[in-house]
Parts: sequence; structure tokens; C-alpha cells
Amino acid sequence: MNQTKRRGFTLIELLVVIAIIAILAAILFPVFAQAKRAAKGSVAISNAKQMALGQLMYSNDADDNFSPTVEYDSNWHVMPFSYLQQPYMKSWGVLLDPTGPNPTDTNGNDENGGTALAVYGLWGMGPQQAATDGSFSNYTFGGSSQAAAMTGGKTYLYDGIGGVTNSSNGIIWSAYGYKAGGTPSLSTTAVANPADNVMISQSGTWDYMWQQDNADTFDLYWGSCGFNTYGCNLVITAPVARQRDQDPLATGVWQWHGGPTPTGMPTGLTVWAGVDGHVKATPWRQLMGQTIPVNGGAQQAIKAFWPKG
Repeated sequence: MNQTKRRGFTLIELLVVIAIIAILAAILFPVFAQAKRAAKGSVAISNAKQMALGQLMYSNDADDNFSPTVEYDSNWHVMPFSYLQQPYMKSWGVLLDPTGPNPTDTNGNDENGGTALAVYGLWGMGPQQAATDGSFSNYTFGGSSQAAAMTGGKTYLYDGIGGVTNSSNGIIWSAYGYKAGGTPSLSTTAVANPADNVMISQSGTWDYMWQQDNADTFDLYWGSCGFNTYGCNLVITAPVARQRDQDPLATGVWQWHGGPTPTGMPTGLTVWAGVDGHVKATPWRQLMGQTIPVNGGAQQAIKAFWPKG
């Protein structure tokens, strides 16, 4: 009987196949990573849209006024805008941003975890200067060497749309930086250019920390790592950029203890919702760097944060 001799793969053939697979993996993995980042960005835009719609529905029930940036009560409770508009969104998960870190103490989908999502959240709403006590912030951008390099040495003005509801009479430490009593938010019709002005954007804190520092300062939320969304890191006191997270300068978050000194402003994209409800991702430097003349042309204001027009 004739016997058929079976021949296996040689070592060289196996090595060639393995090399081809490795090359394909090296080509495809970055593509998969980019696709994953793009998908996360799409979810962030969708969540921002839901929050914007929640704000607009809130305004319909509040005499056309937006929700306050934050509400304090006499029992040491802090309720950011994203908490206050929850009845209109009915989903704590909307407050998550897949392009950012996971806030601490947010397990579960109940009100407890939802409160943490709001307080240690990833979205911010700019408060009006009129709602703050003015002891910390002069509401200017361009004072630091990093921002001055971006603005060409000029100083830009800015302002927000949010007010504050504060029944603590200025006693509670968490209300420090805001006026006692209350300052209403702007109405939807009080904003001169609704499509150009930011209502909500990606942030390291719910109020950008504007009641403490100007927009180009790197700080920790109340100086404590435990209250900072990014842990014991410096976060820019303004909207942050979370797209292009492969870029070390993308977000505007830098190491604190023993870390490098920030060498520039963020270079990534910021997801934001306009006062008119539309949502987009814009280069951070464009969002913070595009200005309009104010006060008879004597000064410049950031177009996205100047509701007076």
C-alpha cells in the first residue's frame, strides 16, 4: 500500500506567520484606540445634549431663567446645577463623561451616587461675577505666563450665566466665595448671542472654580485632593479639554507634588453646549481665545463667555 507522507509547517513558516500577525496588530490597534476615543467623544456629546435640554426645560418652569450654578442650604448641602436639573433628565448616568476620570463615591444609580456625580462631576456651568463676593476672582484670563503666551500678553474679560441660591447667610464654608441670599441666573432672552455662549461644558469642577481664581490658574478644588475630580493634581480653573487624550497637554491637568510646572494652556478639544441648546466639540484654545471688543473697544472679552454681547 502506498503511504502519504504528511508535511508540517517549518519553523521559518511559523515565524513568518507570527511576524505578519504582529505587523497587522501594530497597524490595527492604534486604529481601534482611535475608534474607541471617537466613540467616547460621541457619548460625551450625547450626554451634554441631554443636559442642555434639561436646562432648557428647567428654564421653561422657572420664568425663563436657567438653573443656578449651585444652590446651598442651611444644612451644609451643596446642590450643583446638574443635581437641580435631574428631574428633567431622570438619569444620573448622563452626568458621567467617558472621556474623563471616574468621580469617587459614585457607585450605584441612586440619589446618593448621583449627588456625588454632580458634586465631583465632570461638567461645569460658569457662574456670573455678580453672584460671587469678588474677594477671590477678578474674572480675567491672561494673567499667568502660560496664558499670556497664548493671548499675546493681553488680558481678556469673561463672565457666566449662572446665579446662586444661598440660604446659608454666608456662614457655611462651602458657600464661601458666593454672595449670601441669592442671585438669579440669566434668562434665556438675556444672552445676546445664544449660539456663541457656553451654557455647560466639560470641567474639573461644577463651577470652574471661578469664585476662587481666574481662568488661567491651576488649582485644587478647595485645596484638597479629596474634593478634586482629578485627585491630587492641578486642574485648570476653567473649562477643560478631554479630547485627544494622547496629548499630555490636552486636558489642562498637571501633576502637583513634584510634578512639572505647566508649560502651556490645553491643546485638546472641549465638548460644550450653547445657550441655544446645540452641542459641539471645539479646540480649547479657540473657545478661550476668540474675543470680541467691549467697553468701547478698550478691552477684549472671551466671546464664548460674554453673555452681554
